[in-house]
Amino acid sequence: MALNEEVFIEEQLKTLYPLCSGISILSQYDRDWYGKRVEPDSTIERVLQYPDPAGKIHCVVRRWRDQAAALNMEMEALSSEPHEGIDSHGSSIEEINNLHDTPDYFLIVDADEFYDPDTFGDILEYLADRQPRAMRVKGLMYKGSWNRRVPEEEVEFCQFGFVRPGILFESVRQLTWNEHRLSKFLNILRLPDFSSRLFGFVTCPEDVGVFHHGCWLGDRERLAEKHRKSAHRWADSDEYTESILEMPTEFIKTEELPRNIREGNWPEEFLEQEPSLETE
Repeated sequence: MALNEEVFIEEQLKTLYPLCSGISILSQYDRDWYGKRVEPDSTIERVLQYPDPAGKIHCVVRRWRDQAAALNMEMEALSSEPHEGIDSHGSSIEEINNLHDTPDYFLIVDADEFYDPDTFGDILEYLADRQPRAMRVKGLMYKGSWNRRVPEEEVEFCQFGFVRPGILFESVRQLTWNEHRLSKFLNILRLPDFSSRLFGFVTCPEDVGVFHHGCWLGDRERLAEKHRKSAHRWADSDEYTESILEMPTEFIKTEELPRNIREGNWPEEFLEQEPSLETE
């Protein structure tokens, strides 16, 4: 999903290109989820200019009014097998089959959600071993710069990152509310919570892999603009933006960040020098 993400889009494509068999960029270009006009930046232009020798990148510009509907439409399109029974007039049938083959899993990411390429293989191994219907992945949150990580006790962020074809979203990044209803019921009864297992969902262990979420990078103006076009209506408020700005952070040295982040071409303020210790 990418609406005015020129800061992130090229670095995201660099990260995903060697990891995925195909990449779909979904954008409304000049409209937010609520139909309001947005002044477009260079996101789509950068996507179209990005080198794509393997023909992996699909740029979809379309009017949507809901994130779940947008994700579902693209996943269903890529699972529909439009090549079945055709008589090719151009490319070989083998090339067409390879292009339209339904993937084993869809990796769902926003433009500012970065996986570490050095741990991505471990995540895929865990996924192949467990073979769930869907898998949640924990996100580490950053505020201001990549060097300012929000402590996990301040905000817990874990969402579906891997989804089998045929499994659709009900709301934003939520697959089924019934899982939450069952979980709440079991908690009320003080019984073990087996809701995720019942629906065939797993959570990737943190020691196997996480993703790094840059949605709160930048200054107050950038955060407020991000919140105004968020799929979460409750995020569009000055109070929410201020609550994010007030969150504490811990400093992470640049060399401790994933290589795709520490080597990325970012605005100057996205990577900091380690603060010096004051001495008397």
